[in-house]
Amino acid sequence: MNPNPPDEQRPSPVGMAIGWVVAALLIFLAQRDLRRRPPEAVRGPVVLWRVVAGTPPGAAAYLLVGRRRSDSPASEEPLPA
Repeated sequence: MNPNPPDEQRPSPVGMAIGWVVAALLIFLAQRDLRRRPPEAVRGPVVLWRVVAGTPPGAAAYLLVGRRRSDSPASEEPLPA
């Protein structure tokens, strides 16, 4: 049995490098956000998110659903008439 059938294309080295860079960037951004964000602004335990965000899918999940939206005080001020 051949592990790589001839009709299966392998990703190019450039494509693989771009994928690795995107994955590393997602992990970096998620970990940095977890370090800077107060625990009240994170959905669930921060320690759990730190572990999960160590993988690219987990980092993307944290960035999409793991953060609570912050209500900025500027949005609560009435507009001048």
